[in-house]
Amino acid sequence: MDCQGECQAVIDRRSRQHRLLQISQDLPDVSARRHAFSLFLLIHIALLVGCKAPSPLTINDLNYPVLVLFEQSGGVRHDDARDLSVMSVQRVMASNSPPFLIDSHLDIYRLDKLGSEHSGLWLMANPNGQTEVHFDLQRVSLADVAKARQLILARDPTLRSQDGAPLREKVEQARTLKAMLEVIGK
Repeated sequence: MDCQGECQAVIDRRSRQHRLLQISQDLPDVSARRHAFSLFLLIHIALLVGCKAPSPLTINDLNYPVLVLFEQSGGVRHDDARDLSVMSVQRVMASNSPPFLIDSHLDIYRLDKLGSEHSGLWLMANPNGQTEVHFDLQRVSLADVAKARQLILARDPTLRSQDGAPLREKVEQARTLKAMLEVIGK
């Protein structure tokens, strides 16, 4: 159940609880009021115990292949979680803003706090290598083909050039990540 559905369920439960409390106050018998109030408290306790924060997203939650879009250097296709956990040192270090990730279901995520698992000395000694990375996945939208197209068109260097007009049209027509990856040659 998504967050919006959970919130609506909580609102529905609370309105039922409110009605129950109003009914209990209209009861003439003191023992009936106590019973209704006890039921009211029990429901509140159950709600508090049952509510928990959603677990953070991990790279295993993604649908592969995925496309990671860096602001200046374009996109990189990753075919599985192991592949996504390693990136180019240059891309990671030159990233001024969080890159975006589009998975195969066209769910869009932002890679917050992207960084290398290695120290600065290692990164200086290996400026053209690959590095293991860490990041926080933040969901931006679900199954959003329009946003996926917009991000690809804005961040892929070949599509930004004047010669990219025919490819831009093909991206605009694509309805799946697979089709978009084929157009941009990934």
